[in-house]
Amino acid sequence: MCVTGAFAQVRTLPTREQIDQIVHPTLSTTAHEGVRGEDVVLGEVDGSQTISVELTIRNYTNSRVAITELRTGCNCLRVVATPKSLQPNESMTLKALFNPMGRVGEFEHEIYIYTSLDAHHPTSSLKLSGIVTTSDRFTHLREHMGQLRLSRKSVTLDGLLVGTTRSERIVVANSGDSDITPTARHRIEGLQFSLHPTTLHPGEEGEIVISYTPKRLPEQEIETIIMVEGCEAQPTERMIKITIKR
Repeated sequence: MCVTGAFAQVRTLPTREQIDQIVHPTLSTTAHEGVRGEDVVLGEVDGSQTISVELTIRNYTNSRVAITELRTGCNCLRVVATPKSLQPNESMTLKALFNPMGRVGEFEHEIYIYTSLDAHHPTSSLKLSGIVTTSDRFTHLREHMGQLRLSRKSVTLDGLLVGTTRSERIVVANSGDSDITPTARHRIEGLQFSLHPTTLHPGEEGEIVISYTPKRLPEQEIETIIMVEGCEAQPTERMIKITIKR
């Protein structure tokens, strides 16, 4: 959990392409899916409890292959397995835990299988999909950052005056079962992020306030991204787009 406070100034933020490659890595062009499993369709799942799923992967090559890593594209999905080597045509069963808390509607998440066939790219991937159905008290907050729900993920700050603060608010709620204290980082001087209250308890609503106090008016429109910390969500889910206009 992050401790609330002022923005941490950083020199660089990852590009969208870099984040996409981390979350959705390119499959190997040389491993030819020598180790792979079948996609799993869960159908309708209850959004109030963690779902346990068994998955099977098999070695379709003519030699022994080591399973080096099993990576998921979402923090809501975790694979429980001990790395091992598979002999030709040997299979192994994996246990995956899917936590749908705070997620409603259709979902599709990938599990990437890394092996000794390629040291840099996943050999193959398999998909876990279904529909989360649950009574959702936060239907008015349609955006998700893990258990943090938001009314929107973009704001525009305009009508600027030098030395005067311009603010926009985002309604948020904690749809999970543990406290969260979101903070954020950015690289724009004069931009501020605050959460009220500073810690959201389970089921509690609040608001994010994004403020900008310019020392001088920007010569042209500025577009930037705030990366929210303290939420168990992938980087692509934790972005708030900020547009600054004169």
